[in-house]
Amino acid sequence: MRGMLCDTLFRLFGHRICCGRIPGWTAHVGQRWDTYDVAPFNLYNVIWCVQHWVRCGMAD
Repeated sequence: MRGMLCDTLFRLFGHRICCGRIPGWTAHVGQRWDTYDVAPFNLYNVIWCVQHWVRCGMAD
């Protein structure tokens, strides 16, 4: 199921969904920027986690 969802997201959005550049300003939204284990709810880290989740879940 996860593989199908990740593949569908990739087909719809292309490389932007898994490999797109994360804008620098997102590091200043939410928690103070730090590594994921210290500041998991910083917008930059949330976007990175979603990209990582899609990359790891693709069936290909």
